[in-house]
Amino acid sequence: MAIVGIDLGTTNTCAAVWRDGEPQIIPNSEGSPLTPSVVAFDAEQQEWVVGQAARQLAKCHPVMSVYSIKRFVGRSFGDAMVQEAIHKLRILYEIEESVKKKSGINVVLGEFHLTPPEVSAKILQKIKVDAEQFLGCPVNEAVVTVPAYFHDSQRQATRDAGKIAGLEVRRVFNEPTAACLAFGYKKLAEERKTVAVYDLGGGTFDISILDVGRGPFRVRSTNGRTDLGGDDLDWMIVDWFLDQLDKTDKKRLHDDLVVLAHLRSIAEEAKIILSTTKEFHLILSEPVIPAPELNNQEFHLTRTRLESLAANWIEQTFDPCKQALIDARLTVGDLREVLLVGGQTKMPAVRKAVREFFGQEPNTNLNPDEVVGLGAAVQAAILAGQATGLRLADVIPLTLGVNTKGRMDAILKRNTPIPIKQSKIYSTASDNQESVEVQVYQGEHPMSDHNVKLASFMLRGIEPSPAGDPEIEVTFDVDEDGILHVAGKDIQTGNYQEVTITDSIKLTEDEIQAIVRDAEEHAVEYAEQRRQAELMEQAENLRRHLSAEIERNKDGLPEQIILSASQLLEVVSPSQWDDYVTKLQGLLKEISETLSKA
Repeated sequence: MAIVGIDLGTTNTCAAVWRDGEPQIIPNSEGSPLTPSVVAFDAEQQEWVVGQAARQLAKCHPVMSVYSIKRFVGRSFGDAMVQEAIHKLRILYEIEESVKKKSGINVVLGEFHLTPPEVSAKILQKIKVDAEQFLGCPVNEAVVTVPAYFHDSQRQATRDAGKIAGLEVRRVFNEPTAACLAFGYKKLAEERKTVAVYDLGGGTFDISILDVGRGPFRVRSTNGRTDLGGDDLDWMIVDWFLDQLDKTDKKRLHDDLVVLAHLRSIAEEAKIILSTTKEFHLILSEPVIPAPELNNQEFHLTRTRLESLAANWIEQTFDPCKQALIDARLTVGDLREVLLVGGQTKMPAVRKAVREFFGQEPNTNLNPDEVVGLGAAVQAAILAGQATGLRLADVIPLTLGVNTKGRMDAILKRNTPIPIKQSKIYSTASDNQESVEVQVYQGEHPMSDHNVKLASFMLRGIEPSPAGDPEIEVTFDVDEDGILHVAGKDIQTGNYQEVTITDSIKLTEDEIQAIVRDAEEHAVEYAEQRRQAELMEQAENLRRHLSAEIERNKDGLPEQIILSASQLLEVVSPSQWDDYVTKLQGLLKEISETLSKA
């Protein structure tokens, strides 16, 4: 029995296994290293087909064929990215909001209503069967890769897909990290160096910066976009095709799903051909595409024109690259190597842009279509205890913490290596409080309500006692898949409550990047906001302490001290919180000194 590595891609899926001291690609039953990530229902044969057969069927029956399902995995129907993909990318199959699962997604193929994990499972099932045929043994376990910026529910949905396919997903593994393993597993004895992994695939873009060489591989920072990939370029080319027609034909064909499916396939072919040649020339005929308006229509697309179409699309990949460098506290000059991953990096214009941005020739020694699958096989070998000699440390992308009186109290900072388990002790805010609400947030702002609330739960059964006495231990545990588990425990009673965060509404990647930039740009301002919030909390604790001291010792304190305390306690909203805290501290010190002399 073998543990295989699987790159479950937007456009293609690839599998690999560790054999004879190195990762090796597993060819599918058609003899190809890549299986198109396309699922279709063949109405004539009354059967599901996956891969190249499904891709061919998609040209004639687009409403019965599913592609790019990875864009929808683990997302809600109302997600802005989902709605944008449906309309902007002209998804040709039907997508509906799930009735059974609130806010979920169903793909509709005739009478079939499938969730994205069920569609992905059909791809994984083919990979599983083909791998068993090639290896000659059962395949029940796998490492499956995902974009580094996949959030918890997307990772959990990937696990669900594996389970449906009959695979135990031993690890959900970040694609750029997998790629780094594939490039670097032979270089364990070399001195440590910092590398960037630029991963541009069919539907997503990731950038990761890692330290590799002697010792564990460590991800220093990661960034990216799950709404940017080769699919976008395919539709740009389709639009260019349609622009060559007169307005009447263009308007009619723009809504013809079969024609669009054919044009999308041709666009993908043109894009691939123009990576190795300077021109793409095609004369359409009836057998090629079922539209009389396109009979004998001639398309002549040059590499220069394609690069002009793609210029802004390519440029959008470099904002995440800049942010990843900032997060890692590095410049491009600190990078020793840049690794290219993903089929779209075969495009000469992409390679040129990467070369110019990073100031060095990128490493293209491995096939960018296969490198993630190879790295997944390395990770699978590590899990299986095979002698790869590698250790690995990944990171969480955004700060995780809890709400404490409006403040974001960080428990795990962004870019903390995972897996990680961290605890912190809190207490009650009021006397005789018998329960506390643990509110979990994700983000970079010092105030909780400016961040994303992931979950909350009540910890009940706390022994009634003065405020501040109970000890409430809150534990954040991020596992190897980047999934967060939060637990709260009352130390005195042992009462315990836990939540696993796998299906929360998340920010889009653009919003995440905007928040990170905002935190950097307003660091001084936000630091002052946090200081004021901390002073307010400190003042509240001092007020409570002062009130208790006065109540306990009112018979032994001078009238002037009691009057001063009364005046301070009447203040609800002082103009300067730092001055107010200083006065409270001063009066408490005076009370202490007075009582000690008595």
